[in-house]
Amino acid sequence: MYRGVRARLAPWLLAGFGLAFTGVAVVWHLGIETQRIGQVGGPVLALGLDGLLPLVLVYGSYRLVSSSTPGEQIWTVFVWSVAGSLAVGTVIGLSVFIRMMEGRTIAEPVFVTLLAMETGAVTGLIAGTLAVRARQDASRATRTANTLSFVNDLLRHDIANGLVVIDGRETIIRRNADSETIQTAADAIREQVTELDSLVDNAGAVVETLGPDPTFEPTDVVGIAEAVIQRIEQTHPIAIEFQASGSAMARTNEAARPVLRNLIENAIEHGTPAAELSAEGTATDGAALQSEAPRAEAGQSTGDKRDHPSVFVAIRETGDVVEIHVVDDGPGIPDDRRDNIFDPRAGDTHGGGLHLVETLVTSFGGDIYLADSASEFDTDFADTDLDGAHFVVELQRA
Repeated sequence: MYRGVRARLAPWLLAGFGLAFTGVAVVWHLGIETQRIGQVGGPVLALGLDGLLPLVLVYGSYRLVSSSTPGEQIWTVFVWSVAGSLAVGTVIGLSVFIRMMEGRTIAEPVFVTLLAMETGAVTGLIAGTLAVRARQDASRATRTANTLSFVNDLLRHDIANGLVVIDGRETIIRRNADSETIQTAADAIREQVTELDSLVDNAGAVVETLGPDPTFEPTDVVGIAEAVIQRIEQTHPIAIEFQASGSAMARTNEAARPVLRNLIENAIEHGTPAAELSAEGTATDGAALQSEAPRAEAGQSTGDKRDHPSVFVAIRETGDVVEIHVVDDGPGIPDDRRDNIFDPRAGDTHGGGLHLVETLVTSFGGDIYLADSASEFDTDFADTDLDGAHFVVELQRA
């Protein structure tokens, strides 16, 4: 009951607070001060200052009402305005009182104190309005995050259920296949279901990582890298050389999987001539799956392409950091693009793979940067002939 009443009264109270100051200024300057000093010019000028300033409160009340700000939030602005006026007025009033105790002559304490209180009231109005808007923005952000989280959970649930159905139909097709062509199609369906199921899991990890309270735990990035490389090599006729000694535990989660996948696929896309990939019939994003026969032909068409690495991946632990290095065999990154290589790309609704990678790595509390060249490798750690773009990810060691 009380909250509803004050919400309805808040705009009137705020406007009335300003009008009260204006009324006091009119009475003091035109009613009292003009009689004391016997002139009108000075009091009128003073009234033009401390009589008009509080009208900002009246205008602020109008703006808040016209913007459909809830009355309870206008009440908050009113409280801020009153608090600001009392705070500044108290400070100025105490300073005047101290000077009077010292026996000093104060020429015009009322005008100074009144002007100070009005300034504090306007400052409180501005601060309260900003506080209310910040609270509104935070509330909208929370609702948006909750909505996106709900939609993400719903889509992942529905997609997972759909994949179960597709996988079941694939099993039926496989059991009743009467030709190698149908068997090959069933294999392609199974591989795609596995890939999509992995993407659904990764999407959940990404959402959790970018959420307000992510959970990280010791994760073996070597094991994740091995799984990612194995999967990519099944869909790309490209050799990937991987060097790591044992396991490497980093403070992260399953979202490290899309980090590695995007870096390696970026290396494939920019490190291998697009014409060769087109001739091989393989998509760089891993979307096109080949049967065993076409893959064999692709391997033959590239000569010794699969015998020599086109992408180099290395992982090591050093100090309290786990380093992930990804190097391609391309021409490298032009100097004019190095500073904004992780920026979102125009036309990409998702911001680009490298932007996603940087966002996730930063969320892990790690760092990612573009090294000058593969020659920066410590030869005791890794050795490669590739000298293209060299990305380095540093994660906190667990």
